[in-house]
Amino acid sequence: MKTKLLLFFILCIFIETSAQQKIYDLTSNPNSFLKFNGNLFFEASTENTSFEIWKSDGTPENTAILHAMNVSKGYNPKRILNTGSAILNGKLFFIARDNLSNGEIWRTDGINETVKITDFLNGRAEKLTTVGNSIFFLMKTSNYVLQIWKTDGTKEGTVLVKDNLPIWNKPTFEGELNNTFIFTFQVVNSNDSRVWRSDGTSEGTYPISDQMDGNGSGLGGTAAFTQYSKSANKLYFVSRNYLFETDGTPENTINRGNVWNGSFKLADFSDVIEVNGNLYFMFFSADYFNVEIWKFNLANKDLSMVYSAQKSQYFYPSSFVYKNDSLIFCGPNNANGTSLLSMKLSNNEISEIKEMPSRSKPFVFFAYEAAAFIYNINNNEYFITSPENEKQERSGYIFNYNLQKVENITALDNVSEAISYNDYLYYSKDNKLWKYASNLNVISIDKQPSLTLYPNPSTDFVQINLPNSESIQTVNIFDINGRLVTDLLTFHDNRIDVSRLAKGIYNVQIKYGNSLINKKIVKI
Repeated sequence: MKTKLLLFFILCIFIETSAQQKIYDLTSNPNSFLKFNGNLFFEASTENTSFEIWKSDGTPENTAILHAMNVSKGYNPKRILNTGSAILNGKLFFIARDNLSNGEIWRTDGINETVKITDFLNGRAEKLTTVGNSIFFLMKTSNYVLQIWKTDGTKEGTVLVKDNLPIWNKPTFEGELNNTFIFTFQVVNSNDSRVWRSDGTSEGTYPISDQMDGNGSGLGGTAAFTQYSKSANKLYFVSRNYLFETDGTPENTINRGNVWNGSFKLADFSDVIEVNGNLYFMFFSADYFNVEIWKFNLANKDLSMVYSAQKSQYFYPSSFVYKNDSLIFCGPNNANGTSLLSMKLSNNEISEIKEMPSRSKPFVFFAYEAAAFIYNINNNEYFITSPENEKQERSGYIFNYNLQKVENITALDNVSEAISYNDYLYYSKDNKLWKYASNLNVISIDKQPSLTLYPNPSTDFVQINLPNSESIQTVNIFDINGRLVTDLLTFHDNRIDVSRLAKGIYNVQIKYGNSLINKKIVKI
């Protein structure tokens, strides 16, 4: 009897796989997620510490502060760990504050060594860029003076490249192209920006583009250029009206054509994605209820608009994802609302996947917070966080591509930040680090014993015996960690093929009629 009770208890543990697993309690929402050397890094605080850099392998027992920097309590982090870090020679370099400075460059192997390599930045740099065997960074010494620096990853090897560049506002782009540092900033006494390059020498640091205005959707104000995309040793970016291509030299910085009439209507949101030798650019106007998608062929340099929609009332856009020769994004539907859409790239045909919550126009000035964002979790699942109302509340959805199903998951509403890590969704909410698995709301213990599976254990097929000759709608199979390993939409004689599964215990979710039943099977 004791053995039977123990086996039943173990099976219940496997069955009650939670969709939401708490990894760690904190006193702030974890932010600035970054993946490095198989681990997840982020910034967070606890009752006993201010904001520190943390490291996690996705389990509670292996989540801890990477290196105690003894930051004074009350410090508000810059949240630039993920956007401002760089990797050089297998080491992670990032900018963080300690008790002596508002922000310096640190180096870590993520295991044993974490050391500070600068002592003069004091928070005046926000991004690191790997270029060849060096890391470049920009530092503002005053409101209107910019310096270019580089480092080999050591304190002694951190040197000034060029001084006294006049600048307004912050740099709006820093990247690498053909072993050259590329950066953009606003020109003093103008509303224009300009793209620069540096080879690590003073004489090799100079502008490569003319002064031009931005299209309005850049994270740096109207003057910022947008949609920087690197492909085949070329860098592409968009100004107010034009798509530009450059190899990092002035003579080969080329206007490739008009992509958006920014002189008539500024873009409030934009995105870009490369697919099958083409760049796809999205532009959205909140004032004109208008969205456009442009296609640029990287081989023949052909530029054309492939999708345009203008509606009579507000809808919201989203970032792009690509799946099975289609672009997936949020856009307008025929009911003057917002839907998750799919555009088949072979013919640019638009189809609706799911209508999303509608909302009125949120702000006088459109913000990125009013767009939806789509995160790829694994080969089949996507997390969608969409704007819900004018209070900046957001709804969380899981999109199952194979099932073409979009489901609101209340546990994922108002997520602060999210990242895909080891095919799971990790996210911050309510001052905690969470992990999401896809078997939310399954029935934990079978209430309908008349449904049976046999043979169980099995090596090849499992037969489903349903009561009253019911018809099966869906069957989903999850491993013991809650990961969807296969989904079956059609059946032959109500049999499940388990021959390709690895040996182990699996959770089978069977939907028929108005019932959703959870059963356990063992593959041997």
